[in-house]
Amino acid sequence: MGRGKAGRGGLFGKGRRGFTILAGLLALSGITAAVFYVVSQPRTLRLAVGPISSEDARMAAGFVQGLNREKSQIRLRLILTEGSEESAKKVDDGDAELAIVRPDIALPAKADTALITRRSFPFLITDKDSAIGRIADLRGRRVGVVRNPAGNIALLKLVLAQYEVGQDEVTIVGLTPDEVVPAAKERRIDAFFSINAVGARSSGDGASRLRSAWGEDPVLIPIREADALAARVRAIETGEIVRGALGGDPPRPAENLPTIAITSRLVASQDLDEDIVGSLVSALLALRVTLAAELPQIQGLETPATDKDSPLPVHAGAAAFIDGEQKTFFERYGDWFYLGVMGLSLLGTGAAGLLGRESAARRKRAMMGLDQLLALLPVIRGTSDVETLDLCRAQADAILLEVLSDFGQGDLDSSAIAAYRLVFDQVSRAVIEAKIRATTSGL
Repeated sequence: MGRGKAGRGGLFGKGRRGFTILAGLLALSGITAAVFYVVSQPRTLRLAVGPISSEDARMAAGFVQGLNREKSQIRLRLILTEGSEESAKKVDDGDAELAIVRPDIALPAKADTALITRRSFPFLITDKDSAIGRIADLRGRRVGVVRNPAGNIALLKLVLAQYEVGQDEVTIVGLTPDEVVPAAKERRIDAFFSINAVGARSSGDGASRLRSAWGEDPVLIPIREADALAARVRAIETGEIVRGALGGDPPRPAENLPTIAITSRLVASQDLDEDIVGSLVSALLALRVTLAAELPQIQGLETPATDKDSPLPVHAGAAAFIDGEQKTFFERYGDWFYLGVMGLSLLGTGAAGLLGRESAARRKRAMMGLDQLLALLPVIRGTSDVETLDLCRAQADAILLEVLSDFGQGDLDSSAIAAYRLVFDQVSRAVIEAKIRATTSGL
């Protein structure tokens, strides 16, 4: 009967093993579903930008709207600031992953360029009666400039310094955008330092507004030493106002004018995953088509130069996308995929070995009943006591029940059952013959 307990323990043990395997599979399925859910959710990045009324803030709001509309895997949440300085600080402090800044005003130390959002070509505007033909002629004159952000005044001073025009030789008049035209009409300024993106539709400063103030086409004064300024200040680039960029017939300007260029840039934290930055750049560039009608300035989006000698570094993720070197999912995780397959293969082989050994052990235990039946034969053949014969037959029946249970669990195959059947038949026949002998001897 000891084997009966072992058999029942094997049955319960196997049930527990089956339950454990099922629970493990369910847990694995749950983890896989959870990972898939998390991975499939849009990633939201914080974008610092400001002030709220600026072109940069309007551009950022367009980004948010466009990405939401396109159901992009990357979404943006705006963090409004007072300007480039605060936006740059937000990234450096870890309060934002992205920022839109003007590099000539501020650049975060822990972020690199992802996209150029706007390119502006500063130049000086005056009227024909001012007799101002070059920047050196500004000595003793009043030059207007939009004072917000304060970087505009700093940029004007930098240009004046290039031509050795001292700050005490020029009166710089800080204006709001709404004050530009009245100041020109009332002759409170002799020239105006314009920093608008050429072609940008905004209510800010520009030649088109001053033309109405002065009653004639204004005179544009180029910044011909742009190369020298760009060599001194890495945030400044060289540029050119092409013939006809300001419209009109005859075209304004009448010829290409050299000048400096300043940019607004979307910068991304250096800690931000390269794939995420590359995907964001791709998604934003695609918005140039879908948002062109409602946000015309989005046409000014451009990719930065990825040359190694570029004065402003480009984020590795953006550079990989721009240069067509962005890795696919398989390229990036292929090694891990192969290692995972190899690991699973080894685990599978080990599990198969363990299951094989366990199966062999279960079969060996199940075949122990055969030895017990064979051990009953000499006992049956050597006795004529009816009670002993009945006890042997009862033991054989108990073994048979366990054998049938083992067969139902898969521990025994048909050949093992055939062996059991043969021995059980021998036991049954021996019991019958022994009882006949006992009855005959009793007579």
